[in-house]
Amino acid sequence: MSYNLRWTERAANDYEKLVDYLLEKWGVEITIDVTQQFEHTITHIQNSPEHFPIVIVKKKIRRCVASPQTSIYFTADKGTVEILTLFDNRQNPEKLKL
Repeated sequence: MSYNLRWTERAANDYEKLVDYLLEKWGVEITIDVTQQFEHTITHIQNSPEHFPIVIVKKKIRRCVASPQTSIYFTADKGTVEILTLFDNRQNPEKLKL
């Protein structure tokens, strides 16, 4: 079963910032590669959200490590996956506010 997908405003802004950073630092080719991999990961989350561990039990928030640099935090409930935020894994984890 494929879940419906919803992005929070925060997650959409995080993704936009990621794409802007990639374009500025790495160019179009790398940006296209990374965004395609990211889209594949989002599809995997939509199809099988239960494959990803719950990291905040009380809120039922799951984490997908999309790359060594980026994690995706999301919830899955009632046929909908909601992307909450993208997080740069190189940051201090205490900066993550969910």
